[in-house]
Amino acid sequence: MQKIKETVPNKPIKYLVLTHHHSDHAGGFREYVAEAATIVTTSNTRTFLEQAAATQSSLLPKMSQQKKMTIETIENKKRVFQDDKHVVEVYDVGPNPHANEILVAYLPKEKILFQADLMNTAPNGTIPIAQDATISFSERLQQLGLAVDKIYGVHGRATTPEELRTSIEKRRASDLK
Repeated sequence: MQKIKETVPNKPIKYLVLTHHHSDHAGGFREYVAEAATIVTTSNTRTFLEQAAATQSSLLPKMSQQKKMTIETIENKKRVFQDDKHVVEVYDVGPNPHANEILVAYLPKEKILFQADLMNTAPNGTIPIAQDATISFSERLQQLGLAVDKIYGVHGRATTPEELRTSIEKRRASDLK
C-alpha cells in the first residue's frame, strides 16, 4: 500500500481486481477495503471474501467497522475500465482447471496481458511443459482474439505468446510418448 501511494501520490485507490479466490491472490484485500477501494472479482471470489471478512483472527488486520466492503462482480465475462489515457479490459477466462472463475487483465494499447497461475515460467528462461490450466488459458485467449505481445504473471517472469505455444507443443509431445 505504501509503495502504491509513493508511486502514484494524491490519487485514491478506487479498485482492486482479484483474479481468483486462492489466498495467495486474495489474502491482502482487507487493506484495500480500509482504503475504500471497490473489489472487482467473480461471484465465487465474492463468496470467499465475504466469508473471509467475517473471520476474526489476531493474525489478520481487523476489518474496520466504519468501512463497508464493496464488491462488484464481473458480468457477462468482461469489464472495461477506461479514462482519457488508458483502457484495461478484465475477462473471466474460466472455467479453468486452476479455478472455476479466474480473471485476466488486458491492456489493448500496450498489448499486455496479466494473468495469475495460468502460466508460470521459470526465472531462468526455461519454458515449462504446459499444465492443463495453461492449455485452457491458451484456448480461451484464442477465442477472445486478443492481440497480445507480452504476458505478465503473478508468479514467474514475463513471457510471450510464442513461449506459450512452445509450452503447449512440449505438452503435446510428452503426451505422445
